[in-house]
Amino acid sequence: MTELIPKGFIYDKASDLEAKIIGFKKAGTDQLQLVLDFDRTLTEKSDENSTSWQLMRNHLPPEGKIEAQQVYEHYRALEVAEKLSPEDATTWWTTSMAIIAKHHLDMNAVEREFLSHATIRAGTRELFELCTKHNIPTIIMSAGIKDVINLWCKAYDIHPTIILSTELMVDEENRVTGWKGSSIVHMFNKHELDHPELSRIRAERSHTILAGDSLHDYNMAEGTDTVMRVRILDTDTDQEAAHKDTFEVFDAIIEDGTLNPLIDLIKQIIE
Repeated sequence: MTELIPKGFIYDKASDLEAKIIGFKKAGTDQLQLVLDFDRTLTEKSDENSTSWQLMRNHLPPEGKIEAQQVYEHYRALEVAEKLSPEDATTWWTTSMAIIAKHHLDMNAVEREFLSHATIRAGTRELFELCTKHNIPTIIMSAGIKDVINLWCKAYDIHPTIILSTELMVDEENRVTGWKGSSIVHMFNKHELDHPELSRIRAERSHTILAGDSLHDYNMAEGTDTVMRVRILDTDTDQEAAHKDTFEVFDAIIEDGTLNPLIDLIKQIIE
């Protein structure tokens, strides 16, 4: 472990990571923003019900579950085969949302259960508090559901600058009636260039720390020298295979179950 690289970071080439850290330190906090995935990045991976989409499918009536599962299996197979196109992803999301709206899903039940499954990852609150104290923008960008993320943030006293995620339309009983089409976030538009809010911040802040659990998350921010990409991996992952793939597009990995190495990195930049 070198002096510049925080404890808990796993990396391929120390010299490359050190050079990037030095560049971020020179830029300083006035040029820094954080772009963060949500599910299994800020939340712990507890079980298969720890994502908002899975919980929503679970709360559908039997016929809705069958419909939603068929849609999921079809498009998930394309994703695994690396044949999923941006058009496919949009159809996947909109078709899934249409099923949820058709059955007027009760979001009260989903939200209550979500908090019992999606527990906060250690270090998350401290990370947001540190960024708030030093006026560093924090953006949560998620292919999940904004309504659920808002509830989670309130429960855990997390205050992001912006949340970019699909927004539901609900009735007075908090049952889903539709969604805001312009708000849909999926793996192919989960990118700062597709969201004017992020482009405005990036125009003022040249350097981005990006954190996500999926390989697709590397694309949430544009740039090489000015973006530090950190993948959050849980210990049940096939680490040998994951490391090889990760270091092709990410700068570092954290797999100790916390976000503490990110906190230490930002403290270095602050200093």
